[in-house]
Amino acid sequence: MRRRTVDVPGNLVLVPGATLDAELLRRRSDHLPEDVHDLAADLGARERGVPAIVAEPRRPGGDRSLLLYGRSYVARLYRSRREQGAYRVAAVLPLAFRHHRDIERGCLLVRPGGWLARHPDAGTPAGSDTHWPLLEDAWRRLTEQLAARHGAPELAERHARFLDTVERAIDTVEDIAADRARETGDFPYRAARAAGERRHGTRAVYTFDLAVERGPDEGAFVQIGGEPDLRGQVVRACAGGTSVTVSFDRAVDWDSVPRQGALRIPTGQAAHERRRQAVRTLRERRSLNPYLLDVLVDHRVRPSSPAPDALGEALDPAQTDAFRRALSAEDLMLVLGPPGTGKTRVISEIARAVAARRTRERVLIASHSNRAVDNVLGRLPKDLVVVRVGNEARVTPEGRPYLLEEQAAGLRQEILGRLETRLTARGDIEAVREWYETLGRLLDRLGTLTAEEADRRAALAEAGRAAGGPALLRVDELLAERRRLDREEERGTRRTERLTRSRDAALRRTGLRPVGFVFRFLARRHERRLARAEAVAAALAGRQARHRRELAEAEHVLDEATRDIPAVRTARRALEETAGRAATCRAEALHAADRCRSLLAAAGETPPDLAPPTADPAVADREPIRLHDSLTRLLPGLLARHTLLAEWHDEVASATGQLHTELIRYAHVVAATCIGVASRPELTGLGFDLAVVDEAGQIAVPDLLVPLVRARRAVLVGDHRQLPPYLDAEAGDRAGRRADPAVTALLATSALEMLQPHLPGSAVVSLTNQRRMPSAVADFVSGAFYEGRLRTPGPDLPHDALLFRAPMVFVDTSRLPDGRRFEQDAGDPSGGARTGYVNPAEAHLLTLLAAHYAARGEEWAVIVPYAAQAALIGTALTRRTGRAEHVGQNLGTVDSFQGGERDVILYGFTRSNPAGRVGFLDELRRANVAFTRARRQLVLVGDLSTLTRAGDPGFRDLARSLREHVAARGELRSYDEVRVLLDGIGTEGGGR
Repeated sequence: MRRRTVDVPGNLVLVPGATLDAELLRRRSDHLPEDVHDLAADLGARERGVPAIVAEPRRPGGDRSLLLYGRSYVARLYRSRREQGAYRVAAVLPLAFRHHRDIERGCLLVRPGGWLARHPDAGTPAGSDTHWPLLEDAWRRLTEQLAARHGAPELAERHARFLDTVERAIDTVEDIAADRARETGDFPYRAARAAGERRHGTRAVYTFDLAVERGPDEGAFVQIGGEPDLRGQVVRACAGGTSVTVSFDRAVDWDSVPRQGALRIPTGQAAHERRRQAVRTLRERRSLNPYLLDVLVDHRVRPSSPAPDALGEALDPAQTDAFRRALSAEDLMLVLGPPGTGKTRVISEIARAVAARRTRERVLIASHSNRAVDNVLGRLPKDLVVVRVGNEARVTPEGRPYLLEEQAAGLRQEILGRLETRLTARGDIEAVREWYETLGRLLDRLGTLTAEEADRRAALAEAGRAAGGPALLRVDELLAERRRLDREEERGTRRTERLTRSRDAALRRTGLRPVGFVFRFLARRHERRLARAEAVAAALAGRQARHRRELAEAEHVLDEATRDIPAVRTARRALEETAGRAATCRAEALHAADRCRSLLAAAGETPPDLAPPTADPAVADREPIRLHDSLTRLLPGLLARHTLLAEWHDEVASATGQLHTELIRYAHVVAATCIGVASRPELTGLGFDLAVVDEAGQIAVPDLLVPLVRARRAVLVGDHRQLPPYLDAEAGDRAGRRADPAVTALLATSALEMLQPHLPGSAVVSLTNQRRMPSAVADFVSGAFYEGRLRTPGPDLPHDALLFRAPMVFVDTSRLPDGRRFEQDAGDPSGGARTGYVNPAEAHLLTLLAAHYAARGEEWAVIVPYAAQAALIGTALTRRTGRAEHVGQNLGTVDSFQGGERDVILYGFTRSNPAGRVGFLDELRRANVAFTRARRQLVLVGDLSTLTRAGDPGFRDLARSLREHVAARGELRSYDEVRVLLDGIGTEGGGR
């Protein structure tokens, strides 16, 4: 059973929250209770019980709530701290589709003795109790029951230990974020203004005038002090630090932004809570894949065979194998892809094939970074409904057209346009009602006149009959004959209609096997009978035409014989007068009917049972009556529909929240970062048939669990030989201080890296053909990091050979004087305890090289290990080119460029010292990331003397292999050689 009845021994008391009455008054058109008393009365009328669920806290450190579901609303209740034993009704909202999903998954049926409403100042009855432990226990039992029914195994001790470690890792990350926030401190501001100076309504972007000399950096995440829900990202920092512009995660009401206050670096409590919620989901055995812990802890996957689904575009053999295995995976599989091997193409093909299945499976695309998520979206077919969830300020231009808000706004405008077109016809419908009422009055009057005309005609016939003689007898004979012919015509019409139906029914069944021949025989027989009936009808029509002529002649003879009789003249005058009035009324009724028709047509409404206008007088006389009867049935519905359209127009014009829910509900593909998957209420409880997680080699297990618990199966795509998930050195230091090596390993190792050696071969596919890098670069990377398995099947892309002939170059600084070539300790640019390094000689040469390639119109990037070195180069390069934004987009540390690519990559090692110290360069995967960003040319700048004599043996071997490879396959140049070349080209003059 998905429902569990809870009989509560006593009444449950409801008190309104502080803003409940005002909110219900504002939303009174949404079919919500008018107040808490109305709510209590409605709940009390539910004799079988009120559907309810116990909801997790909506914010970190918050309380669980009780959600009660009415027929058209959902009410959120909290245990009141002020009114002992009562529930505070925090909100009552319209019932949405996601609420129906919640109830369908499982709910309690709460049946108290009664529901009592109380004003907060009135107090609660003596002995009132919320019976919260009873409800929590019932909810726990229900979730356990549903988990068992779902097939989830009991939580094994080893699984519980794994989840304990994950929770400790989340605590460690939270502590680190809190320490950083304390070290940074607050950024007081003296004024706030909405972007564009619109001081009303809601906006997502606000500017803050700071009261301190230095504010948060561009790109930093901030929140307003004391307002944890008001979070956003700095999208612009004014030169000099006088103001910053913040794009908030959601539209914020102008009145809710404090005019003075402080910005602070958030501790990420919401993200930590989402991670903990994923852990709770696994503990309570509620993950959509009941065997997820078997995969993550025991490395067991259910067997599967490659699916035969057709490809949408050509893939190489390894990509095809990954595609087919991903479609059939029962639990989880890995796609290992070194740089340039087409991981994004494989992901888009998997998403396309799964979303296009007839079973309409829903796909989640998730990743560590917004960029990786957005890279996939542009490759998906246009006929798929794709929704991107995220903050517009963080989403790349490629992903913005798919943003939920963008699509909701577009859909809103489309709906409003259509509604406005239909609403312009509302006046026509109102006019139809007026003409309908006029038509009714005319038809009533016409009925009276028609009856009077019939009486006058009978009186005329009676006066003529008294003196008609033989002429009257002839008319009576012909009238009797006309009645007989009419009956015969009626019988023939019924027979023709019956035969036509029988023939058509037989024709529809002629394709049935094996009895189709029987129906073909019946159809031919009905066709022959129908032809005979139609021939009889044609003959009858001829007899009727002759009879009408004879009757007209006989009536003319009778009229001539009786015309001069006084009684006949009197009766004829009375008849003509009544007939005249009836004709006038009939014409008015026909005009009213015509106006109704015209207005209905103008409004786009054509009742299906109305016949088109006709010239036949007999039919035309009956048509106003038929029209009036049709409008009697249809007009109330038309009026109600236009009233509803007007209400919809007002609702859609005022909000798009329901549109968000509908877009997500019908989406084939939903895309978000791993944490972003749990960031929106519209996504609450939404399940996915498949989750495809890109950059999985960079994602720590706590983050990865957030999307995985929502999917029935998953595909992890990434490169376990590039940078792992890490939180600077602090993560390991803090975990080490806690003497918890399991936490250190969990933070420093991705699930992709943990699973790859242990999963069966059927669940792991390696991509080996790269199409990004020049072969000289790829061959070195292949030997140094991928055991020689990386291949380059195609020719290299051409590169600009003005400066260097080869696609792989090393510029050696070791011949420079010690005072010029050695590194300098720069301290920590952020003001913390960590140290950074700069190398002015390398920085100067990298600046000149970047300016050269910028002037040549190349796509370039400068990558260095240390933020201090990047800042030094950025200042010089901005001064030289005058393009600060362009420099910012193409300069950064190794970490910031993982996943990116450029035609020309300029990489500087920075470290240069006689002791061979290389610092965190000994993490060799940093070199892998930096080298593999290049599409056409890789230029390395460093001190080969220091690098090849490094104290770390792993890095020392790498540097020596690199020197040998460049000497054999590329160009090895000295610092001064390259300076001379640049001077000759004229780079000193600056770039464009």
